[in-house]
Amino acid sequence: MKRIIPALIVALALAGCVSKRTADRLTNDRDSLSVVVAEKDSVINDVFASLNQISENLTSIKDREHIITTSVDNNEIKKESTVQINDDIQAIDQMLQQNRETIARLQRNAAELRKRIPELETLIKQLNGQVEARDSEIADLKDKLRGMDIKVEEMNTNITTLNNTVSGLSEDKTRLEGEVKDNTDRLNKAYYIVGPVKELLAKEIIYKSGFIGRTLRVNGSHSLDAFTQVDARNFDEVVIGHKDVTVVSTHPADSYQLVTDDKGMVTSLTIKDKTQFWSLSKVLVVSYK
Repeated sequence: MKRIIPALIVALALAGCVSKRTADRLTNDRDSLSVVVAEKDSVINDVFASLNQISENLTSIKDREHIITTSVDNNEIKKESTVQINDDIQAIDQMLQQNRETIARLQRNAAELRKRIPELETLIKQLNGQVEARDSEIADLKDKLRGMDIKVEEMNTNITTLNNTVSGLSEDKTRLEGEVKDNTDRLNKAYYIVGPVKELLAKEIIYKSGFIGRTLRVNGSHSLDAFTQVDARNFDEVVIGHKDVTVVSTHPADSYQLVTDDKGMVTSLTIKDKTQFWSLSKVLVVSYK
């Protein structure tokens, strides 16, 4: 009996050890399973989060691409908008790169999820196809944009050339206007002199001709130094203040008038029609005795 009791105690002790080891192993297995399940849940959550992110990026890319393509196709792009377009292109490139990285992560996780989500591999291929299609479209869009940049640069060059041409024409116009004014001023120069007959004869401004030298005429080769220069367009009258006045130079009779006072003194010569008055001669010579 004394030998049986110690044996039972040892047996019970061994049984207790075995039960404890079994419990510990079960606990460890349960913990490991929990970890695996948690990891799978985390992978699944990451998959759907990644899918949402890729979908949102593709939507944003399509919106930006549509805006740019519409502007380019309609030739509505302006020089100042290319900066915004370039920013949109850079944003699209960043989102495409982000999608590539996300798809790569999905591919690494696909092996673990094939049994639970068989269609994941197909979906990844579709997403890759969409990204590649967007890559091609963005490449075409970049080519169009570069073409537009070239056209804008050509337009700027043409505008600069036209501006230079206009500037040159403006200078020519100013020069011609100056020449026309100088010619007009020269054509409208007129000269007059009022003096005694003897003095005018002495200076050889006039000379006598005709029967017994009774007709006075203007000497065509005389100097104009003694004359007063005027602008025919603004010259209306010349003050005389003498009697026995003679208009020696030739002018249409109805283009002027000798104004006299009540004492018979000629006070002035008034021009009634400037164009007609100066049509025959740009020199006015008035003599008196």
